[in-house]
Amino acid sequence: MEYARDELMISMRFLDRALFRMPLVAADSVAAFGVDGATMYYNPEYVLHAFKREKNACTRAFLHMILHCIFSHPFQYEKLDRECWDLATDLAVEQSILDLNLKCVELERDASLKRTLSHLAQKVPILTAEKIYRWLYENPEESAEFFREEPQFMWDDHLKWIPLKENEAGERRNDSITTDTRTAMVGCHEADTGEEGEQEDIDEALVGQRQGDWQDVSQHAKTDLEMFSHEQGYGAGSLLLNLNAALREKYDYGEFLRKFAVLGEEMHVNDDEFDYIYYTYGLQMYKNMPLVEPLEYRENKRIREFVIAIDTSGSCQGKTVERFLRKTYNILKSSESYFERVNIHIIQCDEKIQRDVKVTTDEEFEKYMEDVELCGFGGTDFRPVFEYVDGLIRRHEFQDLKGLIYFTDGQGTFPERMPDYQTAFVFVQEGYSIPEVPIWAIRLVLDADEI
Repeated sequence: MEYARDELMISMRFLDRALFRMPLVAADSVAAFGVDGATMYYNPEYVLHAFKREKNACTRAFLHMILHCIFSHPFQYEKLDRECWDLATDLAVEQSILDLNLKCVELERDASLKRTLSHLAQKVPILTAEKIYRWLYENPEESAEFFREEPQFMWDDHLKWIPLKENEAGERRNDSITTDTRTAMVGCHEADTGEEGEQEDIDEALVGQRQGDWQDVSQHAKTDLEMFSHEQGYGAGSLLLNLNAALREKYDYGEFLRKFAVLGEEMHVNDDEFDYIYYTYGLQMYKNMPLVEPLEYRENKRIREFVIAIDTSGSCQGKTVERFLRKTYNILKSSESYFERVNIHIIQCDEKIQRDVKVTTDEEFEKYMEDVELCGFGGTDFRPVFEYVDGLIRRHEFQDLKGLIYFTDGQGTFPERMPDYQTAFVFVQEGYSIPEVPIWAIRLVLDADEI
C-alpha cells in the first residue's frame, strides 16, 4: 500500500496533501478496502492476492479512495439513497481516473469500463456523482443495466461511510452488519435521547470537521491541478468537474428569498413590548384592571410586494420550473415569510410576455399552484419583463416593490439599465457554463436538489 501511494505521488504531485493525510491500517473488518475520511483500511490478504493478479490493482484502489474523499462522497451518506449513491460515486470516480490516462493505474478491464461510462454519458452529459445519482434515482428502470455492471466499479467498502451512531444503534438491536454496503443497510434514523443523544451530536460534529478538513485539501488539489494539467497536457476534465461540484458553496434559497422582505405592521398581540410588573400590579390592585394593555400590533420583516419571472424558453421548461415555483411558494406561504395580504405577480416570458398572474392571498397562490401551465417556449430576452414591470409601477400596481427574481438558464439579452428594485437571476446548476449577470443584479446558482 505504501508502494501504491508512492506511485501516485510520482504521477500526481497535486494530490500530495491527500495522499499522506490518512494512516494505512490493516483490518479484517473490510473485505478489500475501506475509507472514512480519517483512516484508510485494507485487508492484508486481499492486497497480496490483488497485487499478485495485477500489479496496478492496489494503486488503482488507493486513488479511487482518495478521490472519494476529495469529492466529499463519504460525508453525504446519511442524507441520500445509499444504493444509488454507492453506484453514482464509484462511476464518477472511475470516470475521473480513466480521463487521467495514468499508466500506474491502468487495468485490463478499463476498456469495458469505458464502454459502460460512454453509454452512461449519453444519458447524463456531466458525469459528477450528484448528477449521476439524480438520474439513477429518478430512472430506476433504465438504471438497472448500470447496477448490473456495479461490481466492475467497486473497490472500497462504503460501509465505513455509515455514521458511527448508526452502527452502534444496529449493534444495540443485534442487527447483522456485513462488509457489503450494497446488501447491508444499517437503518437507524431514530432519535437517541440522554447521553446517547449527546453522542449523536459529537459524531455529527466529527463528520463535519472531517468534511471541512477535506474541503481544504480539495481546494489545494484543485488549484494545483489546474496548473499541473495545463503543464502536462493530460485530461483532467472529469476530475475538475467533480472538484467543482464538491467545492461549490451551498445556498439556503429560503434565507436568500427573505432578503426581499420589507418592514411592516400587522395585527398581532405583541408580548415583548409591555411591562409585566405594571400589568400584574394593576390586576392585583384594581381587580382584573391591568394598568398597561399589550400592544395589538407588531412590526415584522415580511414579503408584501414581489415579482417572480419564469423563463419559459425552450431550454428552460418542464419539471425544473415547476419545482422552482413549488419551492418558492412553500417558502412564501410560511407564516414567517409574508403578510396576510400580498401583491405577487408571477410572470412567464420567453422573448415576450406570455402570462401574468397576480396573487394576493394564500388561497390564490394555492389555486395557481394546483395547475401550473407553462406557455411560450421560444427564445430568451430578459428586457420585456423589466419593461412590463416598470409599466406596472407607473400604473401604481405596486406601491413599494422591493424585488424581482428571474428564474432562467441565462441564455438571453440582459437590460442595460439598472431597475429601481432589487433583481436576482437564479440559475439551476445543470452544467458549469453559468453566465455572468450585470453588476447591478444578484447571481444565485442552485443545484437541482436544492429546489
